[in-house]
Amino acid sequence: MTAYLDYAGMGKLRPRAVAAMQEALVDVLPHGSAEVGRIFPARRRARALAAGLLDCSTDEIAFVTNTSTGLHLVADGLDWRAGDEVVVFDRDFPANVHPWRMHDVRLVWVPMRDGGYRMEDVEAAISPATRLVAVSHVNFATGFRVDLDAVCALAHRVGALVSVDAVQSLGVLPLSVADTPVDFLAAGAHKWLCGPVGTGIFFSRREHLPHLRLPGGWFGFEGANDMLTKGAGHFRYDLSPLPTAARAEGGMYNVLGMVGLAETLAELSEVGIPAIAERVRHLTQRLCDGLRSAGCAISASTGGDDWSGIVGFTHPTRESVPFAQELVAAGYHVSHPDGLVRVAPHHWTDEAEVDAFLRAITLRIR
Repeated sequence: MTAYLDYAGMGKLRPRAVAAMQEALVDVLPHGSAEVGRIFPARRRARALAAGLLDCSTDEIAFVTNTSTGLHLVADGLDWRAGDEVVVFDRDFPANVHPWRMHDVRLVWVPMRDGGYRMEDVEAAISPATRLVAVSHVNFATGFRVDLDAVCALAHRVGALVSVDAVQSLGVLPLSVADTPVDFLAAGAHKWLCGPVGTGIFFSRREHLPHLRLPGGWFGFEGANDMLTKGAGHFRYDLSPLPTAARAEGGMYNVLGMVGLAETLAELSEVGIPAIAERVRHLTQRLCDGLRSAGCAISASTGGDDWSGIVGFTHPTRESVPFAQELVAAGYHVSHPDGLVRVAPHHWTDEAEVDAFLRAITLRIR
């Protein structure tokens, strides 16, 4: 018995998505423009499902290729001012640090303590000069979940914006932007959303869209398609940018990826994120209990609201990287970021996989 426990690295594309993409690849795309119109509605369907997932308007959703691209829409789109500060988090994934480093702003760091972050440190990092707080909902290595409501309250108190890297939470943990007032959010779909590689979701609150310099391909303007569909007299350049987040999507897009993404989002919606979170909570608790019994140290708090789908751990007698590589070679698919062995089950993980993994751990540390 082997186990796939690396959803924090890359999710397994769901069978429904595979079937839909295969159909598009075989029956639609080989025929070019003669049949491609059959799969164009997938993007509209995916947009509605993404908006439902986040509890926002479809106008506030854009599709991007990955998390980094979405975060750069914010970092490159804001009009930075002299003296602006951006709060970032120690040992956060580079995708949520590099975009801000590329601008003339001062980075203020929130320290990591015991694998997580404390709100008093976040509060100390925020000042009247803070323009934006760049936070990951879940730390990619330790699995610590940040209290986004508390971060938003602290940031908005001084008029700062909050941008969230949600790649390690979207699809496994509930997050309603109607209730939690983040300003921007980005998440690649290839992890917990179990979507196609090269697809992702970007959210911007409607009130911020007029102030974001979003890149606009030819299709990011109102009436752009008229020259192709309405005949003579409709070829023009003086078009207004779309007032929605979709103006960042540019021109021709990954139609095959949208077919797969629509199916994965539909399945997540049908199962329900609360049910997914409950299942994953059960599996991660079993993992934590078993790992502690085997003498392993869990990297961050797993109690209260700090838990996520990620369990990072070490063992005093085993070096993490070769240990993880040994497990992968034996068919137990985990990863080893930042000196930890990282385990990440999803709703579809079988309990027998968890049991087999824990037996494999016990066998290898005797």
